[in-house]
Amino acid sequence: MSREQQHAFGMTTLFIVGALVAWLGAFLVVYVFAAIACAKGFAHVRILGLPIVPVVTTLTCLFTAGITIVLMRKVGARLRTEAASEHERFIGFVAFATSAIAIFALVLLALPPLVMNACQT
Repeated sequence: MSREQQHAFGMTTLFIVGALVAWLGAFLVVYVFAAIACAKGFAHVRILGLPIVPVVTTLTCLFTAGITIVLMRKVGARLRTEAASEHERFIGFVAFATSAIAIFALVLLALPPLVMNACQT
């Protein structure tokens, strides 16, 4: 069995879309938390002088960005090996590209709560 055939489909797929899955999790946390905070009336609560929704959004996005950066570093290490086949380099490139897209999406996710009120009434 060649090295290219040894890739497990599930792990390769998770490697490629892992950053996007992490972004999806952050998206759900941010928007569900904001909806609950607005519905239950605690969006005005402040932490360190800042409204709770932007604080939770920022912390969630920073945590997810950390996960994505770790994934990008693993991809970079994998691409820098001399023994990497063309197949592995392609998988690494696609994983790196989806991680970059996830970082961009995290920035777009973090901006709205920072520039506008979470609960428009």
